[in-house]
Amino acid sequence: MGIEKMSLISVEGDSSRIDKALLTCCESRSFQMTEAPDRNGSAEQNPWSAIYEKLRSTASALGMKPELRSCSGLTDAPPEELSQRVEALSSGVRAIQKEHEEMAASIRELRQTEACVQHLLGLDVSFHDLFSLKYVKARVGRLPADNLQKLDYYADRCIQFIQFDKSPEWVWGIYLTPADSAEFADALMKSLFFERIRLPDYLDADARTSDEMLKHAIDDEEKLDEQLESQLADYRNSHQEEIMTLLSALKTLSDCFELRKMALISGGRFSFSGYCPARLTKQLADSLGSIGGVQVVIVPVNPKKPPADVPVKLRNNAVFRPFEMFVKMYGLPAYGSFDPTPYVAVTYCLMFGIMFGDVGQGLVVSLLGLILSKFTKNGLAPIMTRIGLFSAAFGVLYGSVFGIETLITPFFHRENVWRFLGYTKQPENIFQAATSLLIAALMIGIVLIVLSMLFNTILNFRRRRFGEALFSVNGVAGLVFYISLVAAAAGTFMFGADMFSPAYVVCLLVLPLAVIFFKHPLSGLISGTTPTEKVSVGNFIIENFIELFEAALSFLSNTMSYLRIGGFVLSHAGMMLVVAQLAGTNAPGAEITAGTVIVYIIGNLVVMGIEGLLVGIQVLRLEFYEIFNRFYDGSGKAFQPVEISFGADK
Repeated sequence: MGIEKMSLISVEGDSSRIDKALLTCCESRSFQMTEAPDRNGSAEQNPWSAIYEKLRSTASALGMKPELRSCSGLTDAPPEELSQRVEALSSGVRAIQKEHEEMAASIRELRQTEACVQHLLGLDVSFHDLFSLKYVKARVGRLPADNLQKLDYYADRCIQFIQFDKSPEWVWGIYLTPADSAEFADALMKSLFFERIRLPDYLDADARTSDEMLKHAIDDEEKLDEQLESQLADYRNSHQEEIMTLLSALKTLSDCFELRKMALISGGRFSFSGYCPARLTKQLADSLGSIGGVQVVIVPVNPKKPPADVPVKLRNNAVFRPFEMFVKMYGLPAYGSFDPTPYVAVTYCLMFGIMFGDVGQGLVVSLLGLILSKFTKNGLAPIMTRIGLFSAAFGVLYGSVFGIETLITPFFHRENVWRFLGYTKQPENIFQAATSLLIAALMIGIVLIVLSMLFNTILNFRRRRFGEALFSVNGVAGLVFYISLVAAAAGTFMFGADMFSPAYVVCLLVLPLAVIFFKHPLSGLISGTTPTEKVSVGNFIIENFIELFEAALSFLSNTMSYLRIGGFVLSHAGMMLVVAQLAGTNAPGAEITAGTVIVYIIGNLVVMGIEGLLVGIQVLRLEFYEIFNRFYDGSGKAFQPVEISFGADK
């Protein structure tokens, strides 16, 4: 559980075996190939890419979605044989596709013509007679409606515009002009943004007759087009398996050939290397060894001194695995470091449960998560299942079931608990315990901050970064300062014990701050190194004072940030109180009616939707800004195994 251990695998053999070796690595889906530093991989043009693209276009024309098929028997075939098969499949489609495209273009043209003719239905003269006039020229088209009145200024220019149809933007019609004035009239109408419509020569009847003729022509061609689509469907059904298998083989061969560029090929030999999870190395090595003429060398990666390019793959159990999504959002941990996924899972569920505690609403969120997990691949669904259960658990403590606090005895209705906390009288509701609730939220924050600093200290000791572990803000010095400050403040303000004595302040507060201030020179003394750049005394004081001030401010802001945990508990209770008031059930002896139930259902849905989203975001903010910032860098690179997939081509 945690970060998967990696091994470096080096593969070497006769160059004739490189394709099979690469294919084996792809099929394993457990090998991330690295580029050889002095590679001179294949400079040949990929013989499979053009064939693959041709068949992919054919599959696309048939409406097929590429899916990988078993194609082991085809990967040994020469390019010529596969090219012939692709050409045979593509040619059968091209003929039907070409006719289909021509028919579709013809239908579009007919529809455009019909749309124009419908704007001229008031024209009773045949188009043939109209356009064959010797002394008068006619032009059909549309004019912007705003320019129609401008034609009145040119009434003496022998232009007669006849309107047939109108919309808010356009006016359709025809203008007539003497033949000897046609050139001037055309230029004038063009300046008024008249758009001429050229009707085809075969329309020689009037507008209504032409419209009917076009409708019949469109119907006839659509029937022919349906027949062509049926032919394409029949072709697709009869050749789908063959096309998918051949497409998978070509994709496999093409991708494997491209991977040659990352290998070293010289003197009839090849060599490449990559990373594989340690638990899968033997299986991959056995598969590569079965090829024949291929040697495999496995070198485990030292987690204490890993190479810079080692990829990271998280491996957690089913309970924690969904929370890997949050870790990846921030950034994967460096190899050999610490996987915070279990820590995130526990703290996220706890904080969400505290802030959104309600038995009924929590179970609904959990049930919704189960449903979404079954029918979708939403990464938040399994997280909802878990946080919903924690919400229900804390709802038991709060005594809240869909906002109703009379079904279960709440935690704050137990007198012995409140006497232990120093109360003489138990609070009647959660709002009367607001102070204790906010103090508890601060205590949770303090514990989480201390844990995060401990993680940082331990990790730096493991990496042998003793300066950071001992003298940094999140190391031993910062830990001593923060715990001492919190303990003294709690003792003084809560228990009346004056702990801010001179010795206490000097030894546990001032001294740790001084150590943090001189972190860089002290780290140099421990490691035996000297700084590469000389810094003046003034710059040293200013820079380290600013860093120290920011560190002290971050302690205060991070701690106070956890008040939102208590704040959202009160917010949740307040919102459900509003729902109860709207439903009219907050008064003693109130009747339960159908309207009350409806208001409660709607109110709970609104609260679950709005506050559930807000709480989820706020908890994630606490994880990223108040917890991760103290020990986690997220500088790891994701493990990306080579594999054959159509994902990039879709």
